[in-house]
Amino acid sequence: MESEKKKKVIKKYLFIAFLLIAISVSILLMVKYNVEGEKNLPIELNEIVIRSTIYAQSNNAENILESSVEQDNDIFITFKNNDKVDSKVDSIRIENMKIEKKNELGTIKVLKPTSNEKLNYFQNSSEDYSGKSLEYFANTFDNLERQEFAQENGTIAFRISNQNLGTYVLTEDGVRYNENLLEQLGTSSEEIKLNVSFDIVLVVSEREKYKGAVSIELPAESFGENGIVTKSITDFSGIVFKREDGR
Repeated sequence: MESEKKKKVIKKYLFIAFLLIAISVSILLMVKYNVEGEKNLPIELNEIVIRSTIYAQSNNAENILESSVEQDNDIFITFKNNDKVDSKVDSIRIENMKIEKKNELGTIKVLKPTSNEKLNYFQNSSEDYSGKSLEYFANTFDNLERQEFAQENGTIAFRISNQNLGTYVLTEDGVRYNENLLEQLGTSSEEIKLNVSFDIVLVVSEREKYKGAVSIELPAESFGENGIVTKSITDFSGIVFKREDGR
């Protein structure tokens, strides 16, 4: 009898120990997933290129010497295919975009590409998509105008435009599209900085989606003597993609 009791006690403690180990392992796996995220995505971030420009455009047909100054940021996000995963991404969404301005200068607009020609991607873009989701669909080749990306090594793009920064009146010295243009308005690259955050959602199916949060600072850098500045981001160690619940 005594022996049977000991066996029962031992079994009880073994069961409790096994249960505690199982719970501990589950907690550790959950913590690891929250920190590291999904490791086998169908596509992965390859590069984010930011192309920032400063521009002055005539806003008065009767006075062509008077121009409105705007600062545009073209954001190109390139993905690379993961050959270890068989599933394919059907669409990519940009959601929950939040833009924080350093001061109240300018009016922010989020624009889609209206052309598939390099340097003219946003030439005729006017509809503001602030507060809306941007969606891009998989195809064989990239077509920015039609919001299509290649399933293997594709690129999506959008513009964040800071318009109506001020009015510039042309002088005999002409216009210099660089930091000087901002100085004429009594401001600088530092003063018009934007902090932008948004979610990238990779949609495989209605029941399989992965979301990662991205944060960038605009413009790409101070303009100085340049009218166009660019920045390439390839370190994505701080961006964690997690699976979303199927909806």
